Amino acid sequence: LKKAGLMDVIRSGFQTISPDPRIQAIIIGYLFGAFIEGSAGFGTPAALAAPLLVGLGFPAVPACVVSLISNSTPVPFAAAGTPTLTTVSNMADQLTASGVAQEWFTREVTHKVCVYLGVGGLMVPLLLVAVLVLCFGEREQRLRRILEMVPFSLLAALTFLVPYYLLGTFLGPEFASIVGAIIGMFLTVLAARFHILVPKHCWRFRTDAATPQTDLGTPPTTGRFLLAWTPYLAIAVLLFVTRVDAFGLKDILKGIYIPIHNILGVDGLNLDFQWAYNPGIFPFGVVALVTALVRKVPGRETAQVARDTGRQLANLTVALIAGVAMVQLMMHSGENGSGLSSMLSQISQLMVDLVGTAFPYMSPVIGIFGAFVSGSCTVSSTLFGPLQYETAELLGLSTTTIVALQLTGGALGNMICINNVVAVTSTTNAPGNEGRIIRTNLLPCLVYCAIVWVTYLAMGI
Repeated sequence: LKKAGLMDVIRSGFQTISPDPRIQAIIIGYLFGAFIEGSAGFGTPAALAAPLLVGLGFPAVPACVVSLISNSTPVPFAAAGTPTLTTVSNMADQLTASGVAQEWFTREVTHKVCVYLGVGGLMVPLLLVAVLVLCFGEREQRLRRILEMVPFSLLAALTFLVPYYLLGTFLGPEFASIVGAIIGMFLTVLAARFHILVPKHCWRFRTDAATPQTDLGTPPTTGRFLLAWTPYLAIAVLLFVTRVDAFGLKDILKGIYIPIHNILGVDGLNLDFQWAYNPGIFPFGVVALVTALVRKVPGRETAQVARDTGRQLANLTVALIAGVAMVQLMMHSGENGSGLSSMLSQISQLMVDLVGTAFPYMSPVIGIFGAFVSGSCTVSSTLFGPLQYETAELLGLSTTTIVALQLTGGALGNMICINNVVAVTSTTNAPGNEGRIIRTNLLPCLVYCAIVWVTYLAMGI
């Protein structure tokens, strides 16, 4: 999309929505960021949203802060549900040993993640506004400038979170963020354009903090703007028709696979690679190639895009492969001649002895820590998901609840994770501000975590 010039069209289309930075932060940081998270993930939302906000006149630091705080609620369902699906698949042996169906477990975990993050997500747009006003605005009438945004903030949150919850609960992790964000963005942009619940006062940054707006070019026509969104819409539609049982394509695609037997010479270690059902290949890979062909991007440049994308994902891929391998070794370390329990079991028993039934309150904190050090909810939950599952079994707690809390924590950790902070400062020419950004985002992260604790306590799921 960037190489074909379509991302520039999308960026230009945002400049006419509203002159108020608070509303721009909600629409671009929260909703557009959620959509990019649902379709791409892995740090892409903040790296795209922050430069766009800078182009609209945001100083670099608040643009980074807004983009990172926003990158929380949609995270477990990033890249068509990759963090959730990867986490559950990595626990396949544990689920089999417990007699739990993987599909049922995924559905239950997805539902609970939608509840925990959905309730806290109601506050995220208002948190964005509060951080902007308190940290980067004039000192006069701060409380008023926050309170007057409450109606619009709740409207924006509900337009995203209601479909987010329904899609995640009834269709699965592939849809919650990507389709929910499309619906939320469409409705919220309409509200902003028609001044529905929009404050009369247009807030501005402090004079010493403001930066001039970048010329994003002439706003595109409606037709050209919709054309630029066509690849994303195509992905959403293709995901829908291939993941919903009623269309009959799901079983067909799953039946197309490459059988791999006796991997590395180990008898019985087999894999049926369902390449046609892999979202990276279809629809994402197919739509990317079709977009390149339709936009007449030269083959050499398309190959360069593939190389650049590969380099961008290289570090994450190494961490993910090593993380999965380490967890599998820890899980199967109980298969030894000394009669010792597995490393995972011993760590889980230690957690039980130290924390006991208060473990559900520690669970999201573990997820936050994992994302902070690894840079990814996927890696965090890959590393700690099996550990949390086994601890839940020892304590007699709901395993779906504990794994959902792990994924929730991994999502919240994206606000402060080092990889994302470095990525977003590099795209906004704000290196050297990483510590300030992490300190600013730490309080919203803890507030969100506290809301998750209260939700768990109040709802008991």
